[in-house]
Amino acid sequence: MKIAVAGKGGSGKTTLAATLARLLARGHHSVLAVDGDSNPNLGLSLGMAAAEAGSWPTLPKELLAERGLSMPVADVVARYAVVAPDGVRLLVMGRVAHAGAG
Repeated sequence: MKIAVAGKGGSGKTTLAATLARLLARGHHSVLAVDGDSNPNLGLSLGMAAAEAGSWPTLPKELLAERGLSMPVADVVARYAVVAPDGVRLLVMGRVAHAGAG
């Protein structure tokens, strides 16, 4: 099953996605949560420590090809995903490095 959450800013997308991810993981489902926001906060909503947020790996732009990833998804997850509470695996697509970089 794949679930995508989209909508306007401030509508609760991150909170809803984190809640769904944790509930599904608690129900013994394998969950990969992908944070595609340039200001990623899904990890915090999943219950991860704010002090560790800067150390979470992000997916390098070089991996993205015109029509998808340049390596198998399982390899990307194994290399770049971090484990969040309840066993949710979090993959952060990227983040803004500094002002004006977004």
